[in-house]
Amino acid sequence: MDEVPAAAARPAHRPSRRSEIVRAATNVFSRLTYAEATVEDIAQECGVAPTAVYYHFGGKEELFDQAFESCLQGFSAMVDSVRATADTLDESVLREVIYAGWAWWRTHPVEARFLTLHLNGATPQSRRMYEAWQERHAQRAFDYLPEDERPPRSSRKAREQYAVRLLGFRFLAALLALSQTAWLDGSLSRLPVTKVEATLADILVPIMQGAAQPDPA
Repeated sequence: MDEVPAAAARPAHRPSRRSEIVRAATNVFSRLTYAEATVEDIAQECGVAPTAVYYHFGGKEELFDQAFESCLQGFSAMVDSVRATADTLDESVLREVIYAGWAWWRTHPVEARFLTLHLNGATPQSRRMYEAWQERHAQRAFDYLPEDERPPRSSRKAREQYAVRLLGFRFLAALLALSQTAWLDGSLSRLPVTKVEATLADILVPIMQGAAQPDPA
């Protein structure tokens, strides 16, 4: 039952527990697919009655979207913190950005499993959010190139290059998800973190830079 019961009232004096419920939803969706999870599962995870969940959210879809957005924002915030402290955005910073993404995955295993299980989103809104998130990070691929190597953004060639960058970022996101999940739960967990990070950066930096390089013609 994912819709708001008709009789559910929302007293103005009741305190908000939205953040706790979103956290509980993240925990549930990290273990169960969207189709498997229910509002009742989330309520049980949070230690409240289902009516308390419906007081704050319209149903499972809204809860999923909130939890999904929170995970994407958490990953982006870790990356943004690296970019914000850099004097110049170059290859070394790109490596640090990759390390930061890896660090977020390691230090937020619940959110990491949530995103891995629902990587492209599971609802119309979450799929739109994921597309926008990918495009935002793909657009930043040019930032790590010298200013005089960045192509103009108004030409057809620039649009074609942007499509290549987006494809490159999607590959990067998929590779990170697979490798980081293997580190959390699989054979990579037996390897030193620093070695895995360095190896991934060696693979991903050329891909991102190559995808962002302007056509010499």
